[in-house]
Amino acid sequence: MTDLAAFVLGLIWQHGPCSAYAIRRILADSPSSQWSASAGAIYPLVERLERDGLIAGADRAAGKRERREYKITAAGRRGLKRWIGPPLNDDAITVTADPLRSRVRFLALLSSEERDAWLDAAEAALDDVAARVAHWDDRYADAAHPELALLTRHAQLETAFRRVWLAEIRTALHAVKSGRAARSP
Repeated sequence: MTDLAAFVLGLIWQHGPCSAYAIRRILADSPSSQWSASAGAIYPLVERLERDGLIAGADRAAGKRERREYKITAAGRRGLKRWIGPPLNDDAITVTADPLRSRVRFLALLSSEERDAWLDAAEAALDDVAARVAHWDDRYADAAHPELALLTRHAQLETAFRRVWLAEIRTALHAVKSGRAARSP
């Protein structure tokens, strides 16, 4: 099972019964861009989960229209538990993919002014991420699922760490520019 399939299965377990559209909304609202919320990704995935017997769908009236709502099956719960682990696969416990970190590797291509502008833009983007995290917390905080608050806390810590890291990058690059050797603590 792919990570996206398992994640969607988990959302159906957590929020179900729910429609594929509701899953798309949850993913689109997330401050993380890790999961695709596109119709081309979610609708075929939900159909496959149903075909594989991991979720069961039922048509429900929704105003003048019908929508298909899904709930997790016993086989889906077993599959979700296997994905959660233990054991945890290597992809679950690793240094996370970070497109920001990947770009930092090549900052030497930019002029000093361009690097400063890049750092300014990265810091401003983190302000937007922090706002999305706060919005996520307001919308999805749920006393019945305290792990959601822990997800928000992780996002807050990660955003704060990235701010510290960007400040260290700025300090190091300015030290190099002024001829001083920069060292990390």
